[in-house]
Amino acid sequence: MAVRPIPKQSILDCLPTAAEIGELRIVNKDLNFIQAMIKRATDLTSQAQSATDYSQLVKITDNFSKLSGRASDKSKILKDFSNESSPLTEVNTSTELLEKVQLLSQALENKTQELGDQFNSYATTQYESYNNSLSEFSNRVDSINSPSEVISIFKDLEFLLKEIEESSRYLVSNENSSELVNKVELLAQQYADKAEFYSPSFMNDVSSQVSLIQEKIKGLMGQVDYLNSNIEIQSHIEQISLTRDEINSLASTYKSFSGSKDMIFSLDELSITTHAKVQDMADSYEVVSNLMPLVNDPEALSRAVKEASLRDDVSTVENILMPLVNKTNELSAKVIELGAQYEVGNYAEIKVGVIASLDKVVQRLDRTYQSIRSTDPETLSATISNLSQNIETQFESVRSVDPLAQADYFATLSANVNEAMNVSDFSLFVNNAISIPRDVMMNSRLCVDSAFRDFTRDFGNIIETIFDPLLYFLAQFEQLLLATPWPVFLLGAGALAWLGSRSLKVTLGVILGFFAIGFLDMWTPMISTVTMIATATLLCLTIGIPLGVWMSRSDRAQSMITPVLDIMQTIPSFVYLIPVVMLLGIGKVPGLIAVCIYAMPPIVRLTNLGIRLVDKEAMEAADAFGATYRQRLFMVQIPLALPNIFAGVNQTIMMALSMVVIAAMIGVTGLGLPVLQAVQNQYLSLGMLNGLAIVALAIIFDRVSQAFGTRIQKHRSGDVL
Repeated sequence: MAVRPIPKQSILDCLPTAAEIGELRIVNKDLNFIQAMIKRATDLTSQAQSATDYSQLVKITDNFSKLSGRASDKSKILKDFSNESSPLTEVNTSTELLEKVQLLSQALENKTQELGDQFNSYATTQYESYNNSLSEFSNRVDSINSPSEVISIFKDLEFLLKEIEESSRYLVSNENSSELVNKVELLAQQYADKAEFYSPSFMNDVSSQVSLIQEKIKGLMGQVDYLNSNIEIQSHIEQISLTRDEINSLASTYKSFSGSKDMIFSLDELSITTHAKVQDMADSYEVVSNLMPLVNDPEALSRAVKEASLRDDVSTVENILMPLVNKTNELSAKVIELGAQYEVGNYAEIKVGVIASLDKVVQRLDRTYQSIRSTDPETLSATISNLSQNIETQFESVRSVDPLAQADYFATLSANVNEAMNVSDFSLFVNNAISIPRDVMMNSRLCVDSAFRDFTRDFGNIIETIFDPLLYFLAQFEQLLLATPWPVFLLGAGALAWLGSRSLKVTLGVILGFFAIGFLDMWTPMISTVTMIATATLLCLTIGIPLGVWMSRSDRAQSMITPVLDIMQTIPSFVYLIPVVMLLGIGKVPGLIAVCIYAMPPIVRLTNLGIRLVDKEAMEAADAFGATYRQRLFMVQIPLALPNIFAGVNQTIMMALSMVVIAAMIGVTGLGLPVLQAVQNQYLSLGMLNGLAIVALAIIFDRVSQAFGTRIQKHRSGDVL
């Protein structure tokens, strides 16, 4: 059967197509924009010509202002449509939009002059209305005699002040507008004085009400343990429901009182306790019903009670039946007694779902008290004061909509559109230099993704084959360590620690650290992690030390490699995990490569630094003895640079260990995988144990490598042999 191959396209072939598609979409958007602007200007002109009320003209002016602002934002498009060489001008031009805008401005100006008398009448009427309302409210506030009156007048007062704020464009033209603002401030202060005066009595009333509810909840809590029948349960649940409704209905009143949180907490605790009690009563009835057929078989009854104790946490079983489990006659009698008691109490009709539903409703009280606006006098007073300040600010900054001001504003809006058309090329360049058309970018990304997929299909198997020896080495090395008996492993680790540090403390610490990890049943993942870190370190040293030597011998090589090392250290590890995983899939090799990319820079940098810091006198002495380049490198420079090189080894190991958890995301086994699982599933103990094991490994590797570097430093100074 013939198979049709998937057509492939290189990035270079695909980019022009992406550019053409993006350009076509941009042209469509530009045409749609200017045509919509022209239509909008025409519609507003028609509305202005047919307007019969001055307030309608003000709304049309607001829409005109939005159109002008949008034209300024899209000045590049208007510039393109004003260019005679552009093919877009064969359909529409910016001049058409400007003509429509000028017609709109003229229509608004003519209509404003025609309806100008309405403005004066409307503004005067509004001023007088609000002035009278403020006087009326001043009298109402002055006659307040209780906290409830402070609260009841608030909504009407708030509504009035918001209306004044919204109408400020009409009121500001009045010569007495400042007097109106002063009147608002005086009213706000008058209300604040009343609120302050009655706030203590309000808080006392609320405190008394909350205390009564708290006592009621406390009494209901004391009844929970004595519930013995379905009727008592229903009555108890009904009282909880009524208490909850009362607390919810007065939430805005109680919110400001500090004891409201304790009240909600107490009700929540009552609901939980009642739910648990009702559930226990229902479970007790079920258990006793199952035990009733066994009352004549003492042994079977005793086993059934023990089984019920293991399966469920029921108070009747634990507190009443289990103490009698070895007293068969008394146990049977007690089961019969309980069965009769539950039948009299109608336990069979208990509905746990009712209290469960009520419990969920009670839980929502906390959210209600967090979101609702408080209605205590002090809070309401603060709201009125804020509205008063907003009105003062609005009257100082708002633009008047009187006929003269409107005529000047129309001319300004038309000028803004004209300026948008004639904006300089330099301004357009500065505003658009860093932007890339979205469609071109999107299509280019699709081409890059397609090309990368084609590359992985063609060369993925070859690349995997190249890394097969590395995978084989990893697998065999891990199997060797797993097959090694743990005492032998500990002795080997201790021997390596002793050779590196010549310190009994470090050696014992290494042995005890590995033993503790194995004792806590993390031996296998620890071996996997040690294998990965050891292999990654060897690979980094194999590649990194020669690179460091090359950088130390060549300034040009250093200038080329240093930016690459900067990228390797600063780029987020998740970013370079993506191409590695896409090429090689998930498993040990991709994880090893990711670890090496992150951990290699320290050994390269410190090798380069160590060789460059070798004393010039030592190099001159080597040259005087006729040493060759190879002899100078291996017998002088590298030995003298060993402390820095081993510091690089130490940092490489530490950075490799820091990648353990991240590498687990792409299938690398070891101590990082349980940590990742613990994070995903909230297994605290699993995450803590494996995290501490990683810390233990880090301490072991750090102390041994540091001790080895310290010994080399002392050896150089002649302190040790």
